[in-house]
Amino acid sequence: MSPVTTFLRFATAWLRRAEIPASGGESLIDSFTRMPLREKLVVAFRVLRGFWLSRKFDTRGLIEAGRGVRIEKHDGEIHMDRRCHLMEDVRIAVVGERDKAVLSLGYDVGINARTIINVTRSITIGQGCRIGWDCDIMDTSFHRICWLDREPGPVSEPIVIEDNVWVGSRVIILKGVTIGANSVIGAGSVVTKSIPPNSFAAGCPARVITEIAGWDRNPYNE
Repeated sequence: MSPVTTFLRFATAWLRRAEIPASGGESLIDSFTRMPLREKLVVAFRVLRGFWLSRKFDTRGLIEAGRGVRIEKHDGEIHMDRRCHLMEDVRIAVVGERDKAVLSLGYDVGINARTIINVTRSITIGQGCRIGWDCDIMDTSFHRICWLDREPGPVSEPIVIEDNVWVGSRVIILKGVTIGANSVIGAGSVVTKSIPPNSFAAGCPARVITEIAGWDRNPYNE
C-alpha cells in the first residue's frame, strides 16, 4: 500500500470518528472525498499531526493541526468534543497552580495561527467558535497586583466563551470574562468585562456596539 493511500485511509477513518448525525448539510466524509488530491493530502498531514498531539488530550477526537502547534500540560486537563482545528503555531499551556487547570473545547472549535491560550484555572470555548489569529486568551494575571488604595483581586478567574462566538484577530481576552453566545468581537479589542449574547463588541476596553442576530460561518454558500 502506497504512503498516499495510507494517509488518505487514516484521515477518512478519523473523519468518520468525528462525524455527527446528518442535519441536512454535507457530511465530513462527503466533503473530504470531493476534495482534490492535493487538499486531501494536506488534510491527511494535519490529521496525522493532530493524532500525535491528541496524547495531550484527556478526551479524544479528530484534531486538524498545522505546523508548529505546541501544547504544554502540567496538573491540568484538556477536553474536546469530537473535533477541533488548531492552525499553525498555536500555543496552549494548561498549567494548574493550586488546583487542576481545565481547558474545554466544544465541537468544531477553530483556533487560528499564532494564538496563545494560557489556562491556570478554567477556560471553556463553546461549539462552533472561531478564534482569529494572534489572539491572547488568559485566565490569569500570572502574579498578584498590589494596589495602594484597594484590596488585591484574585490572580486567576475562569473564562467562558459560549457557543458560536467569533473572535477577531489580535484580540486579548482577560480573566473572569464571559462572552455570550452568537457574539462577535472586533479585531484588536481587549475584553476586560463580560459581553452579553448576540452582541457585536469592539474597542479597548471592549464595549457593546450593537445587538446582532448572530453571524454566518459560511457567508458564500448559497
